[in-house]
Amino acid sequence: MGRRVRDAVGAGPRSGDERVVAQRGGDEVFGVDERAETTLLDAMRSDVASRWPGMLVMEGLDAPVRIGGDGGAWRYIADPVDGSRPWLAGKRSAWVLLGAGRDATTLDDLEISVCVELPTSRAAVGMVATAVRDGGPPIVIDEDLHGESASRNVELHPSMTHDLARGFVTVARFAPGDKASIGAWEDELLRGVETYEDPYLSSGGQLIEVASGRELAVLDPRSVVGAGFAAHPYDLAGWLVARQAGVIVEALPPGPLDYPLDTTTACSWAAYANPAIADELRLRFRRAMQEHG
Repeated sequence: MGRRVRDAVGAGPRSGDERVVAQRGGDEVFGVDERAETTLLDAMRSDVASRWPGMLVMEGLDAPVRIGGDGGAWRYIADPVDGSRPWLAGKRSAWVLLGAGRDATTLDDLEISVCVELPTSRAAVGMVATAVRDGGPPIVIDEDLHGESASRNVELHPSMTHDLARGFVTVARFAPGDKASIGAWEDELLRGVETYEDPYLSSGGQLIEVASGRELAVLDPRSVVGAGFAAHPYDLAGWLVARQAGVIVEALPPGPLDYPLDTTTACSWAAYANPAIADELRLRFRRAMQEHG
């Protein structure tokens, strides 16, 4: 299904993709989002409904949609295009994020996650990553988008570096109006250490960055430090891919991802490359929260 969305979206924007066509399901809906949503819904109904019926929560939908007959145990959550804005600008890949769990009520209940890369027009390969809870490392493939060579298996390896110095530690502070307050909190969080940031406007993409060893940590504190636009549960539908690769993914303040499967709940979260990085940043988090109330 993720591949079908990728193929339908294509390698770059079409006319009208950049236009905001609606405000629903927790976010602005661009033309590209609407195309992706239609493709994903069609795929769910044709490929999933008869075998694994349940309910689907998806960005762009104001209410859950039944997939298949009544009484199905599966609960699905999806973001058809996570990272629309940088993808539309040709800057960074977006991601199709899918999660599923039987009788799941929170993100922490998900049993399966899938992340499918939506590359920019300059890309030659696109990643497809699948993870099953407690099923070992994720299955990750780099697919040749031009069909000129065979797909290549990839292993995700988070960094084992224990020192934050001169590493990438990104704090999400995207929304105008919240940058100053979150920036001041970030200065307190990382006081005394030289780090760098990569403000990638995609939660799924940020998780892959940590899982790939390119980031030591990502913290998104917007719903506990800021007051504006924050991540929603569908932005974290692919979190098990990072977890099964060895990344520590949790809520902020530290705890399980007990966020309901809906399109409205504001989520603060963090991803750490290894336990040593997690321990240091949890301590710094507590100090930063005390300093800023």
